[in-house]
Amino acid sequence: MKLKKTTIWLLILTFLTSSLLLGGTTVTNAAEIDSIPNTTRNIQDYDDSFLSVTGYASLGVNDRSEYIDTSYYRQVKTEREFLQAILDAGNGSVKVIEVAKDLNLGWKELNLSSEEAQKYRFVREYRDPMNGFTNPKLASSGVSQIDINNVDGLTIFSKKGKTIRSAEFKLQRSTNDIVIRNLNFDGLWQWDDTGRHKEVGWTFIKINGANNVWIDHSKFSIAADGVIDTENGGSNITISWSEFGLPADEDPPEDSDIYQSIQYMEEKYDANELDSESVYYNMRNGGATKEQIMAYAAYHSKVHLTGSGDKDYVNYVSSSGMDYKDGNQRIRLTLAYNRYTNIGQRVPMIRQGSGHAYNLYLDNSTHEDVLNNVSAISEYGTDTLSRALNARNGASIAADTSVFHDINEPIIGAEIQGLDTKNMDAQWAELFHDAYNRNLIVNSHITNKYGSYTGSSWDNNGENLFTKGFTWYDKSTIGNWAWSSHIVGSENMDKMNPPSDPFTFEYNYDEELPYTYNVLPLNSVVETLTKYAGANKVNMSPIGWLNTDNSPKKSTDIIEE
Repeated sequence: MKLKKTTIWLLILTFLTSSLLLGGTTVTNAAEIDSIPNTTRNIQDYDDSFLSVTGYASLGVNDRSEYIDTSYYRQVKTEREFLQAILDAGNGSVKVIEVAKDLNLGWKELNLSSEEAQKYRFVREYRDPMNGFTNPKLASSGVSQIDINNVDGLTIFSKKGKTIRSAEFKLQRSTNDIVIRNLNFDGLWQWDDTGRHKEVGWTFIKINGANNVWIDHSKFSIAADGVIDTENGGSNITISWSEFGLPADEDPPEDSDIYQSIQYMEEKYDANELDSESVYYNMRNGGATKEQIMAYAAYHSKVHLTGSGDKDYVNYVSSSGMDYKDGNQRIRLTLAYNRYTNIGQRVPMIRQGSGHAYNLYLDNSTHEDVLNNVSAISEYGTDTLSRALNARNGASIAADTSVFHDINEPIIGAEIQGLDTKNMDAQWAELFHDAYNRNLIVNSHITNKYGSYTGSSWDNNGENLFTKGFTWYDKSTIGNWAWSSHIVGSENMDKMNPPSDPFTFEYNYDEELPYTYNVLPLNSVVETLTKYAGANKVNMSPIGWLNTDNSPKKSTDIIEE
């Protein structure tokens, strides 16, 4: 069925009766909405069309199947072949990189000569954690930062879901039209014995101002900081059919980051080298086993930071007159058909821009089981957050037809920014004080410690299980949807010299989502994403991975098992 755009949807709501379990009471709900205002969607069962680029990235990424069997197509089997391919992509002589073998891109593992370091200047060593390494495997391999610069049109993919380890990719603002598909990212985590996740900023992918980025059918384990972050005005980004996080497991593989790091901490515990300032010491001394701590460690706190700071409220104009398009208002992010396991927050968090999510499956149940059943871990562990949408500084985020399992606060923050200034400097808390933040979940299901519910976050006048972590101001955003906001007069403002009075915002209530999207029926989301989300879940030929349109007419690109 196709649901049409409408700005008068509130006039044609179907009045239904449903039950909401809230704080142990049953509330009768008279009206529901089941679609996001100003959008067009198709609800249909899974088919090959779901392999096509979707969301905001569909506005700017391109098919590169034409490069098969040309010099622009580069298959790489070694780390140096990969680095050379990235270098050549910068001068336009490579448009496709097929990763045919696992790659360990850690700085020490690369062991570049001085001549190679000069040649591959886009690769550098990531600084060590402030308190040193707790993961012997990472201490041995090191971690690299790899910049993707001056590239206009590049697809990096693997036919068999190969793994890239110990590297953070930064997609810089000079980069446009980047596709990353069917890759597994690992090797960026170690135990932080302070419990604060502040020791080092390892992130798998930072979209650092790049435009038109599609990350698809990939797998991301856990990292020290973010998983995929967007900074400095990155725009038209889609992350689809990808898998994030790990299930809690008391017996992880011995070569995994979790096993390596927890075994290291266990040896220090046995040698009496830890004190009461150590989180690991307190957990073990309180009765938790090493295996239980390994299960607890399978958790990623910060998933999708989007908008690097409050200061980026406008683009930056340098003293020479150069206009750097890095303002947060440019951010446009789509999350589609992704599976998240044991995550803490920021799915997504967006400052000032726009986010659209659909057919997400978030499941924190195995982590919650550890917290509920191991008292020493629940007492001393700091990884207890269970959140999702967080619109800030006038941003809008809408989620459609998604499943939240043991996510205790599906929406976090406040309707007006002035009620949520805990992590803001006083200057920015004042400037953004009056910004209205729009968060909306429709046609979705939630089950957690408070109960279960199917419906919308606007149901029951905004009082339901979807809004447990949200602070309303006057509820003026209920039924009043705007995809984006604008700071009045911002075109004449200087980022280096912001005003002192609070910003005044304009909201465009007539703006429509600029693309049509396909949605799986709610009752098939868990089963379908479990089967297809992640790396090496779909078997396609190179032409299939390079296509941006895999509609049924192109089903011959799918390789049958």
